Amino acid sequence: MSDSNTTDFTNPSTFILLGIPGLEAAHVWISIPFCAIYVIAILGNFTILSIVKTEPSLHVPMYYFLCMLAITDLVLSTSILPKTLSIFWFNSREIDFSACLTQMYFLHCFLVMESGFFVAMALDRYVAICDPLRHSTTLTNPVVANIGVAVVLRGGMIILPSFLLARQWPYCRTNIIPHTHCEHMAVLKLACADTRVSSYYGLFVLFFAMGLDVIFIAGSYIQILREVFSLPTKDARLKTFGTCGSHLCAILAFYIPALFSFLTYRFGHNVPLHFHVLIGNVYLLVPPMINPIIYGVRTKQIRDRLLRLITHKGTKIVSWCSGSQTKFCPDLGNSNTTDLTNPSTFILMDIPGLEAANVCIFCTMYAIAIFENFTILFIVKMDPSLHGPMYYFLCMLASSDLVLSTSILPKTLSIFLFNSREIDFTACLTQLYFIHSFSVMESGIFVTIALDHYVGICDPLSHSATLTNPVVTKIVPDIVLHGGILVLPYTFLARWWTYCRTNIIPHSYCEHRAVVKLACIDTHISSYYGLSVAIWVTGLDVIFIVVSYIQILSAIFSLPTKGTRLKNFGTCCSLLCAILIFTSQLSSPPSRPSLFSPHHATRWIISTFLPHLGSFCSMSGKGAAAA
Repeated sequence: MSDSNTTDFTNPSTFILLGIPGLEAAHVWISIPFCAIYVIAILGNFTILSIVKTEPSLHVPMYYFLCMLAITDLVLSTSILPKTLSIFWFNSREIDFSACLTQMYFLHCFLVMESGFFVAMALDRYVAICDPLRHSTTLTNPVVANIGVAVVLRGGMIILPSFLLARQWPYCRTNIIPHTHCEHMAVLKLACADTRVSSYYGLFVLFFAMGLDVIFIAGSYIQILREVFSLPTKDARLKTFGTCGSHLCAILAFYIPALFSFLTYRFGHNVPLHFHVLIGNVYLLVPPMINPIIYGVRTKQIRDRLLRLITHKGTKIVSWCSGSQTKFCPDLGNSNTTDLTNPSTFILMDIPGLEAANVCIFCTMYAIAIFENFTILFIVKMDPSLHGPMYYFLCMLASSDLVLSTSILPKTLSIFLFNSREIDFTACLTQLYFIHSFSVMESGIFVTIALDHYVGICDPLSHSATLTNPVVTKIVPDIVLHGGILVLPYTFLARWWTYCRTNIIPHSYCEHRAVVKLACIDTHISSYYGLSVAIWVTGLDVIFIVVSYIQILSAIFSLPTKGTRLKNFGTCCSLLCAILIFTSQLSSPPSRPSLFSPHHATRWIISTFLPHLGSFCSMSGKGAAAA
C-alpha cells in the first residue's frame, strides 16, 4: 500500500482511506465517542420524526422544518460513519471509485441542504417573534413545502458540477486519501490535471451558498434579538432569549468547524493533518447529535410527548416552550412547607437560576472528559516507555476523573433533557459517597504527583530508587482507603438523619451540605466532621503541595540554562493551574439558605471541569503528549 505513493497509475478502481493520519494506534478508542455520537444522532432524529408524525398538534411549519433537518442529519451521519467505523474497527480502508464519488456528492449536497434548512428555521423564528399575527398566513403548508423543495433542489444542483468534474479527472499521483471519508478537496488533490476550475467553483459554493446563508441567519437573529429586548417583561425576554441562544449555539456548532475545514484545505497548510481531519469530522457528526436535543427535546411539545412515551405518566413540571426555564407546579412547590419524614425520594433542582443553560455544553464536556481520560489510559498502557511513576499517578487521576464525571453528569443530563428530577434516597446517598470519596482521592493523587515532581527535579539521581513500582503499588491502596474511610461517616450519619422539612435539593446532584440542610435534627456533628475533613484534605494536602512546589521552583531557578528553566517552569505552572481548579471546588464556601444562589451554579461549573484535569496534566508530560 505504501508503494502507491510513488507509483504512477491512471484512474484507480479504488481509493484507500487512511482514517486519522498520525492517530492510527488510537483508532479503536476514537471509535467509542464516534459510535456513541452516531447512536445518539440516529435515535434522536428518528424520535423527532416519529413524534412529529404521530402528534397532530405538531403539524405546523416549525416542526416540518425540524423534520427536514432531522432527515438531513440522518443522511449526513450515515453517509460517513459506517465507513469510518469500518476503518477503525476492521481496517477496511478500501472504497470503490464510484462509491467514493457518491459519498462525496451526498456529503456536500446535504451539507448545503442543512445550511438551507437553518435559513428556513431562522425565517420561521423571525416571523413568529417579529410578526406573530401574520405567521399562520405567511408560512402556510404550501409555502413550507415549496421552501423544502427549493432547499433540496439548491443543494442537489449546486454540488452537481463538482461531482461531474471529479468524475472526469485523470488520477495518476496516488490513490491514498488522508481522511476518514471522501472529502471534495482531499479527492481534488489526487488528480493530475489542472483543477483550478473545480477549486474556484468550490470557493464560489462556499461563499455563495453558505456565506449568504450565514448573512441571512445573522440578519434574522439580529432582528429577533432586537424584538426580544423590547419585550415588556423580564420573564418573556429570558424565555425567548434562552430559545434563541440554544438555536444560535446549534448553528455556530455547524458553521464554524465547517468554514474552518473548508478554508484550511486551501490556506491552512501549517495546520496538523490529524487536527484538520478531526475538525472535518466534528462538523459532520456533532450537529446531527445536538440538533435533536436543542430543537427537539428542549421543545415543550416534543419533550412532553417523549416523556409520555417513556414513563406513561404525567409530569409534575411545567416547562417553557422551546427549551427554556422550568418551574415547579404548586403541588411540588408546596413541599417546601409540607412536613414529611424520611422521604423515599429527593427532588433535584439542576442549577437554580440557570435552568436555561445550554445542555449541549454539558453533553460535550462529558463526552470530551470520557474520551480524554480513556485516551490517557490507553496510551500509557500501550507504550512501555510510559510505565513509570509519573504516568501511573496520571492514570490514577484519569480513573478518578472518570468516576467523578460519571457519578454526576448522567443524572444531571437526565434533569436537563427529560426533567427527571427524582432520585431514590439510597441512590442519593450512594452518589454523595462516591463524589466526596473520589474528591478526597483526587486530592491525594495531586499530592503524589507533587511528590513525584519534587523528587524528579530536586533529587533526580535518587528518583528511580525512591519511587519504585512497589512503592507506587503501596501508595495506590493508601489513597483509595484514605478517601473511602474519611467520607464513610458522612454516609452513615446521613442515613440515620430524619428529614421533615422538604425533599427538594437545590442542586444538580446530592452534595453533602445540600443534603444536611434537609434534616430536621441537630446536624452539628456532621457539619463539624465535614469541616475537619475539608481542613484535613484541602489544608494538609495543599500545604504539602505548596511546600513541594516552593522547593521545586527554587531548584528550577537555579538551573544553568534559560531553556531548561522555562521548560520546567511551564510544566509546574500547568500542574499548579489544575491543582488550583480542584482546590477551589473543594474549598468553596457554604451557600446561603436561599434556594436560588449563585454558589450552586459556580460550584457546579467548577465541578464539571474536574474530569478534564487528568488530560490537562498529561499535556505537561512530554511522553504522553508525544504519544
